[in-house]
Amino acid sequence: MGRISMAGSALSRRRPFVLALALLSWLLLLAGPPAAPAHAAGLPALPQPNAGGLTLAQWSASSGFAERMGDATFTTPAVFTARGGTPSINPVQVPVKVRIFLPEGYRADAAVPYPVLYLLHGGAGDYEQWSKSDAGQVSTALASFKGIVVMPEGGKAGWYSDWAGRTDGNFAPQWETFHIKQLVPWIDANFRTEKARSGRYVAGVSMGGLGALRYAGRFPELFSAVGAFSGGTDLYPAAAQQTINDSMWFYGAAFSWNGLADGKFRVTGDTLYRMETVFGPRSGWPAVNPVNLALDGKYGTYQGKFAMYAGGADGTGETDIHTWNRALHDNLVTGQVTHRYCSGAGTHDWKFWVSEVKDFVAYVSGTPVATCPNGWGAPVS
Repeated sequence: MGRISMAGSALSRRRPFVLALALLSWLLLLAGPPAAPAHAAGLPALPQPNAGGLTLAQWSASSGFAERMGDATFTTPAVFTARGGTPSINPVQVPVKVRIFLPEGYRADAAVPYPVLYLLHGGAGDYEQWSKSDAGQVSTALASFKGIVVMPEGGKAGWYSDWAGRTDGNFAPQWETFHIKQLVPWIDANFRTEKARSGRYVAGVSMGGLGALRYAGRFPELFSAVGAFSGGTDLYPAAAQQTINDSMWFYGAAFSWNGLADGKFRVTGDTLYRMETVFGPRSGWPAVNPVNLALDGKYGTYQGKFAMYAGGADGTGETDIHTWNRALHDNLVTGQVTHRYCSGAGTHDWKFWVSEVKDFVAYVSGTPVATCPNGWGAPVS
């Protein structure tokens, strides 16, 4: 998807850069991941640490943040599942993390439950991306949000899918299962949430935008609001497929520090093979493709709580993103789905996305700003 998988890098156009980055990743891997932070007494106790098919290995304060943010480390058969032969990694299950940002003054016994925003990271990113000072800045951007922000790992090129195929090492991630069938119930079991679709939102940036739109269309019974920041909207354009193809060569099923230097995490084959490894047979793509989901009326329950943001409107910057988001906007108009579409001059960059997530939260909370962020003026009609 042009720039979508890399959240700011056009992988297919920058192979020399990619090779240098691969070497850097390998050197960092040799150095090892940072030490796990110690458990912080200020974080709330978890009444059901093993729930929803997840086994909790650690619940600790996020390094560099106050007691409002914690990291949950899980093992789950969804990451990874063996497929196609003897897996090259043993054990197949690899610990996976989720970062959780609590509202100020969070209380497990609060009379009024809290809404939950599931915030999905972009390609080449991880569960930390939305909280980094040079990226999502969530601790300041959403400091006043009266809800819980859940930032799960989704794979550097996981594409928020239960992979239909396998890696060269005979294993496959099941990210949709992890997020939808396991993590959502786990959050509801351990935090004071609304436990209903009215209190659940899903949003994401770049590859995570595609994931948010996918989840919203496939599981309207779970979410009441959806936001996409420079998100992917269509699997069919050649540029989108090239990006996904390249992401399988560079990252495959890698996430966080896992698999960056292991070729067995990658997927060897032509573009269609790699696409079908992630999304299943081409004949089934309309069931997961946002522009098709819109035409099929799958976003009808999001009236007034559907937001999308894209730069490139002036013919520069993320022009491919603009084209694909405009197509989704047109399909929503055709389906009479009331939504907020903000577009203007802009690139695939966090300096735009931080203001967009603020705008999205204000919009779904019932206090929308009259004009779009980034100086883009009124929403597109």
